[in-house]
Amino acid sequence: MSSDQSTTDDMVAESALQLWSAAQTDFDPFEVDSSEWPETAVPVRDADIAVDTRLEVDDVRAALERLDGVAVVVGREAGTLSVLRVVPQDTPL
Repeated sequence: MSSDQSTTDDMVAESALQLWSAAQTDFDPFEVDSSEWPETAVPVRDADIAVDTRLEVDDVRAALERLDGVAVVVGREAGTLSVLRVVPQDTPL
């Protein structure tokens, strides 16, 4: 992975965490243990992450593909990638 990809991945992961956490209205991911997070979490779209990071949507999508299962759980629908959940940092790889 190139340095540019690593930087992009870091930016996308941080944005995804912040936006996903802010979108949750039924619980605060920072206050509730990850094992108690509901399955009906509010997803965050790739376009929203692109706006937040000021990256191109294609670059965000590529980063989300690389981060899927590592930092985030990605869903795919009608050509849009969405962050369904973040992966807690204490989750073993």
